[in-house]
Amino acid sequence: MVWCGIVWFGSVVWYGMNGMVWYGISMVWCGMEWYGTVQYGMVSYTIQYNMVWHDLECYGMVYDIVWMSKAKSRPRKIDYTDDDSDIDSAITPINAPEDHSNGKIIESDSLSDFYLHEINPKHHKHHRKKKRDSRRSDLEEDELQDISNENIREIYKELQIISEKLKSENRALHEREQKVKERERMVTISTENIQTIAQHEVKQKLVLIEEKHRAETARLESALREKTKENKRLKDSFETLKQANDALKKEFEMLKSQHDKLEKQAISVQARLTNLQRKQEFDQRQKDFDIAAISMGTAVPKQKGNKDSEDKIKSQKSQKSGVAGCSYDVIGVLLDWISDAHLRCAVSDQSTKTMERFLTQDYIQEKVLRILPSSVEMLREYPGHNIKLSLPLLQFIYWALVHVEQSSSQQRTSLSSTLRRLGEELYRSKTVRFSEGEKSSGSFGSFDSCPSSPVKLDKSKDGIYFRSSNLHVRLLSSLIILKTLSQVDLIAHVFDVLRNDLKADIAKELFLYYQSTPVVLQYLKPVNKAFMGSAMDTLLQMSTDSPFQQPFLESCSNEACFRTIAMVLRAPSQDNKLLEKLSIILQKLSKVKANRKFFEVYTIVGIIQEILRSCPSEQAFLALNLKSILFNLSAGSV
Repeated sequence: MVWCGIVWFGSVVWYGMNGMVWYGISMVWCGMEWYGTVQYGMVSYTIQYNMVWHDLECYGMVYDIVWMSKAKSRPRKIDYTDDDSDIDSAITPINAPEDHSNGKIIESDSLSDFYLHEINPKHHKHHRKKKRDSRRSDLEEDELQDISNENIREIYKELQIISEKLKSENRALHEREQKVKERERMVTISTENIQTIAQHEVKQKLVLIEEKHRAETARLESALREKTKENKRLKDSFETLKQANDALKKEFEMLKSQHDKLEKQAISVQARLTNLQRKQEFDQRQKDFDIAAISMGTAVPKQKGNKDSEDKIKSQKSQKSGVAGCSYDVIGVLLDWISDAHLRCAVSDQSTKTMERFLTQDYIQEKVLRILPSSVEMLREYPGHNIKLSLPLLQFIYWALVHVEQSSSQQRTSLSSTLRRLGEELYRSKTVRFSEGEKSSGSFGSFDSCPSSPVKLDKSKDGIYFRSSNLHVRLLSSLIILKTLSQVDLIAHVFDVLRNDLKADIAKELFLYYQSTPVVLQYLKPVNKAFMGSAMDTLLQMSTDSPFQQPFLESCSNEACFRTIAMVLRAPSQDNKLLEKLSIILQKLSKVKANRKFFEVYTIVGIIQEILRSCPSEQAFLALNLKSILFNLSAGSV
């Protein structure tokens, strides 16, 4: 409260804040009127009272009234500590300013002290007057005090209403606070649960990843061990192959040296045999000459010699005429065949059936059977050094034999002698013949005539056909000999020459061109036990890495080849070296997917498994090839 001259301002203000709501009570004393203002929220209530001021004594009364109003209207401080509310500071009195220039703050409840302190002695003369006025204003003051007490009660009621509203608002806020705290607690619990669940899931995933990593590591380690074992096995196999190769090299060197030695011995023996034959012929001629000279005299031998020479000339002429007649017959058959089957069909408008008649098996065999017997004399008398003549003749003979093999066995039996003479004529590299003129001159010449020298031998047969330097002629002659002869020593020699020739790619190409695989396969059967090794070496030579390896494997991909292989595998007595070579060829054939049906039809897989189970440990190379065959077949079937 502040005193300013005769105007007194009094202000009692309580402010409370809860959220965004303000509460205020303001009372202003201005002159003789008193204004009271009550504010709740955004609504303001104004109360105006008129008061009469008489003399200075009424100040104490007014102050008492104001103090009483202040005491009565001061809201009670509600203790909300149990509810943990923030309403303790909701009602705060606003202190009066400390500036004493406009008045002084009354610090005592007694107006007499103030009156004695403030009244100047110069006012004593008016004391009696004021005393009279005070009696007069007592009644008015009593009335005013009654009015003020009623107003204060109303204000107090309004303040109680405001307090109740504040309490209800505080309770609502407290409930809201409890809900917020409960929500915060639930959020905290939910966060902790989520964190726990997340940690648990992370641990589970980590355990799964670790188990997967351990399993993957174990799998890789096992694979590494298997690879290591495989590499070790391959290394052992390589060492075994290397040792076997070294042993074979040593054996080859020994055999080569032995072969050279035997070849030299054979040459020396052949030279001795030639010399002995020459000596025998010379002795025979000398003996005949001596006998003729003793018995007939000098004139008779001359006549006899003339007669014999005439006979020889006649036989020579007849032989030449026979060869010429044979050649004419062959030329006639060939010209007739070409005219009917090719020339006439090329320019005529005959039906397809008529043209197909010339391609039938019977028609071709008819022509072949007419020419083959004459081909023996042609081989014997024609110059073998002439490739333009000998090579077409050999080609015709070979393809004719192929057609004969496809015919009935009766026709083949009827040609057995012709086929044997064909093989013998091709195998013979040279013949030691004396010409008829030399024989006659040697027989009936002078006594001092020398024996025939090698220059006088029939050199037209040296280095021809099977002994020819031409690879094409030699290979074709070898195939014809394999089809016609059956002598063991001759066939073995032919296989050696053929295997040596097949080292060249041009020979492999010719081998495939003439479809020679069946020719070699017939010697791989168990009935030809003596030639099985040679035939297997020939096939193995063809299966080596070359541009013609795949065509050769295709030529072996048929029923005849697999039937022969099954017969070899089922043979009671088996050669280990032969099985190793055969396993190499089967390993390459197993890579061809089309051959799986042949392996199944002829039960080769079961035979291989049985051989593998009974395979001894020292045959590591054979076991490796057999495992490779089974792996290729199992991989191809997936």
